[in-house]
Amino acid sequence: MDFSSSSVFDQQKGDASEEVGLSLVSQAASTGDVGALTALIREDPSVLESCDGEGCTPLMHAVSGRQVDTVKLLLKMGANVNTQDAYGRTSLCLATYLGWLEGCVSLLRNGAKHSIPDKNGRLPLHAATAEPDVRTGDGAFQEVPE
Repeated sequence: MDFSSSSVFDQQKGDASEEVGLSLVSQAASTGDVGALTALIREDPSVLESCDGEGCTPLMHAVSGRQVDTVKLLLKMGANVNTQDAYGRTSLCLATYLGWLEGCVSLLRNGAKHSIPDKNGRLPLHAATAEPDVRTGDGAFQEVPE
């Protein structure tokens, strides 16, 4: 069987290169490598909204890595602040679970909705109050001045 001319082989090869590209974007976002992330997005703007296997976008990876400058860059470049992952969590929900007030404020100032529930019906406010050591609390969900 000649695999070199197989369309299935070509498709798998394409999928693998997309996976590598996506993991580079995810890694750059989570580690705050703004230079690499900017170059990757300029090369292929669609990666701004690309999702990994769990439905996480580069913005979600930046939030998970607590990379405030990267979060701000991605939002400035047009990342959708209210995208949900495979579990229905938004970037705001992830930031509240982390207890990352600076991230919550940045996301809220850029249009994050605090009323989007995850697949279990939990809101970001539930995430903020789930752990006793989380310091975001109700204060993060008040009106944020522009």
